[in-house]
Amino acid sequence: HSADTIFALSSGAPPAAIAIIRISGGQAFAVVEALAGRIPPPRRASLAILRHPENHQHLDQALVL
Repeated sequence: HSADTIFALSSGAPPAAIAIIRISGGQAFAVVEALAGRIPPPRRASLAILRHPENHQHLDQALVL
C-alpha cells in the first residue's frame, strides 16, 4: 500500500561496520522522532542516540538525516 511506512537496508549486507537504513512513508518522521528523540533540520546530519520507543533502552548512535 502506498501509504505504508517502510524501512530498508541501503548499505551492504551484514556484517558491516556501518549500516544505512532508509525510512519512508507517511509515518517516517514519527518513527525517526520515536527512535532519535527529534527530527534534525532539513539536509543536516545530526548525531543522535537511538532509543527503544517503549522502554527507552539505548540501542545505538546514529547520524540522522
